[in-house]
Amino acid sequence: MKKLAIAVALFGAISTAQAAGLSVSTAGGHAGAIGFSGYDGEPVGFTGNQNSGVLGALFADVAGTISFTYLGQESGHVNQFNLVLGAALFEGGTAGSTTVSSFINSGLVDFKFIDTNPNPDVAFANGAVSTSQLGFAILSATNSPYLYYIGFNDTFDKDADYDDFVVGVNFSPVPVPAALPLMATALGLFGFGASRGRI
Repeated sequence: MKKLAIAVALFGAISTAQAAGLSVSTAGGHAGAIGFSGYDGEPVGFTGNQNSGVLGALFADVAGTISFTYLGQESGHVNQFNLVLGAALFEGGTAGSTTVSSFINSGLVDFKFIDTNPNPDVAFANGAVSTSQLGFAILSATNSPYLYYIGFNDTFDKDADYDDFVVGVNFSPVPVPAALPLMATALGLFGFGASRGRI
């Protein structure tokens, strides 16, 4: 019985590690928690009235499929979102219905927002350090179908309310090959315990 408990605990540890999926880093000059006001755009219907978030970078803890859904915008500029391999989301789509997804390896997630209003375009990539006039905040997604909301703040210098282009983020991890021996050990202990019980 003790071995069965160990096997279950090992299997549970594997599941928990894989479920983590995405994490936010505030290292490397990122300011961390931020408060703001004026979040008043079309995304309110999907994300609520936001007044805080985190300035940081989004990392995948393991390999998997990541998806981004357009949730709306409140901006006089023309912004867009680009994911790995050139997949993009644009303003003017139906909020909540447009999604791009891609398989990614673990590490810094490769995406960027682009403000096409200035000439030339201004891009802000995941991992860059946000300023008060350019960057994104990772907003709360509690009780939501998304793991995170990301709110972009473009180069317009009259507000910093992170609703100029908002996307929802989800992630589906894939099994990590390094974890398979641990899973096999857990299942082996379970089988060993079960066979001993029959003797």
